[in-house]
Amino acid sequence: MKRIFILAVMLTMSALYLQAQECNNYWAIVSPDGNYLYFSSDRQGNGWDIYRVDIDGSNLLHLTTYNGNELYPSVSPDGSKVVFQYGDYGAGAEIYVMNSDGTEVTRLTDNSLFDGSPSFSPDGQKILFSAWDNDNYPEIFLMDLDGSNRTQLTSLGGAYWNSAPRFHPLGEKIYFQAGFNADDHLASINTDGSGWIDITEANTFGYSEANISFNVDGTKLIFLTTENLGYNNGSDLVMTNADGTNWTYLSNASPGEYFYQASFHPTNGKLYMSYLPSSSGKWNIYTTMQDGSNMQAFTNCSLTGLDEVVQVDMVRLSPNPAREMMTVEVAAMSDINHVEIISLTGQLIQKIRWTKTTSQEVDVTTLREGVYFCRISGKNATVTQKFMVVR
Repeated sequence: MKRIFILAVMLTMSALYLQAQECNNYWAIVSPDGNYLYFSSDRQGNGWDIYRVDIDGSNLLHLTTYNGNELYPSVSPDGSKVVFQYGDYGAGAEIYVMNSDGTEVTRLTDNSLFDGSPSFSPDGQKILFSAWDNDNYPEIFLMDLDGSNRTQLTSLGGAYWNSAPRFHPLGEKIYFQAGFNADDHLASINTDGSGWIDITEANTFGYSEANISFNVDGTKLIFLTTENLGYNNGSDLVMTNADGTNWTYLSNASPGEYFYQASFHPTNGKLYMSYLPSSSGKWNIYTTMQDGSNMQAFTNCSLTGLDEVVQVDMVRLSPNPAREMMTVEVAAMSDINHVEIISLTGQLIQKIRWTKTTSQEVDVTTLREGVYFCRISGKNATVTQKFMVVR
């Protein structure tokens, strides 16, 4: 009777954890090849971490696990590196770079001043970022991939600030947010800091344009604007020509609703957008077509995948619950690459080499009693099944 009670409690707790958990998913960045989406999420409950997921929503990979917040990922042109900001806006913010699978994390800046909002140059050889250095407000900087040759490109001083820079895809211009107090607009400069051009008009207090994203060839630009709703009351996404002309609104926000940031997919015609409804108070990532139509939720709070379809009939785990050995049986799956055991908190516990065709035994004697996931990755599907270990 005691064993039955324990099993029931464990099953109930795991079901409630998976179904009731709420989280934020924020700052969507599509990889240059269109195969992955990178974003920040607080789904683990210990600050914001960076995640990677296949563009169909499967195969969630937890890339950073530090105490604190990892924000604003940017992917190198060849897809091999991710640069990001560690820490919030303030003197503790620094810039790090890692491989696209989360390995070989390297700190690039190390000082008591703000360094953040990093992005790669089109050739992948430089990193743009915002920093304070000798000013009280951020300016635009450029450095090499190893953090050397730190070069300041703008210097307005006073309460003027320049932030969140992005290279134009052709590499000849740098776009950024230029502002005085709370009235950001968009501007561009040459790569040496000369040739300032206002892309959008300088705003009166409380109106802003921010969060720049280009399409592949650089002919189109997406950014947010608060011109319809005013400061701190919501924002819309706008698509324009690269010179700021021909505004086309992609959203029509209500008060308190934020269409905040979008990333172009290179081939499928979609945008991947950070969105905050006025009702929920939680950030999530949605997809839309590039005209703003057909808006659909992309993220949830799953710890093993986003919208991963669990095709129960394709995999059978037995016995379940298991004590020592568990048999994994597969049907209608071909060319299985590997089997992964994942904890309830999304951590990879064990990676098992698949040597059989339709079934294989897995040793679970090293696992503690609890709830786990078994994820099987094959050529035509990825299937995740929940199982339990009892002692």
